[in-house]
Amino acid sequence: MTGESRPQVGTRPDPPTQPIPVQGESRRRPRRPRLLLGVLIALLVIVIVAVIAFVVGDRIFRSTAEAQIEQSVSKSLPNGVTGKVRATIGGGSALLQWLQGSFDDVTLTSQGLKVAGAPAAASVHITGLPVQGGTIGSATASFTVGQAAFEDIPQLRDVGASPPRLGNGTVSTTLTRTVLAIPLKVAVVLTPSLSGQTVQLSPTSATLEAGPAAIPATAIVQQLLPNGVSLCAASYLPKGVEVTTVQVKQGEAVVGLAAQQVDLNTLDSAPTGTCG
Repeated sequence: MTGESRPQVGTRPDPPTQPIPVQGESRRRPRRPRLLLGVLIALLVIVIVAVIAFVVGDRIFRSTAEAQIEQSVSKSLPNGVTGKVRATIGGGSALLQWLQGSFDDVTLTSQGLKVAGAPAAASVHITGLPVQGGTIGSATASFTVGQAAFEDIPQLRDVGASPPRLGNGTVSTTLTRTVLAIPLKVAVVLTPSLSGQTVQLSPTSATLEAGPAAIPATAIVQQLLPNGVSLCAASYLPKGVEVTTVQVKQGEAVVGLAAQQVDLNTLDSAPTGTCG
């Protein structure tokens, strides 16, 4: 027998020692969801920055395109018309419209416009304006022109009438006639109306100016101007541009215009319109 102790008969040996599980390993698993969330946030930031950059870039492009339109229109004003034009591009992205070949909605407004030396104002709305010139979809316009632009109207001059004076809904002029070597002047009030592309001035009242006296002379003016005075408005406009409204106010006239499928490249050289 040695000095070593032997287990007693009937007793079980102690089980081997087992390592205690570490709880930290199970807590490290949520790293993947956190990583995915970080990626999503980064992508969202990139998208927001891209949208902001596109909006800012589109505004810069829109401003540049508007300036080019203003410069082009100002250089194309007809003879006798001076002033500047302000352009506004409406609709969605100006860059996308440009890539499609035309601007959907363009508004032109005048600044310091003069026609034959008379103050004037214009507002033009265009749909489908080609970026490189060509045929527009449609256009409407409103022009306000001061009385001084109407100083020399051939149709009035041919009947011996003085330059017109524009009132509220009326056009006044003076007819000069010589009877038995005596000059007679008849002050006439005309009312404008639009028939097709013809502006018709119909006499409504007249007064014979005889020295200090004024004698009603409606019957006389009906003899002098039995059919009134007719002005072919189309003869002053390129073919394809039509007059839609005519309104006379105190010291000015307001004319509405409309056009469809007009070629801008040939507008300057296009023949004028006709009246039936």
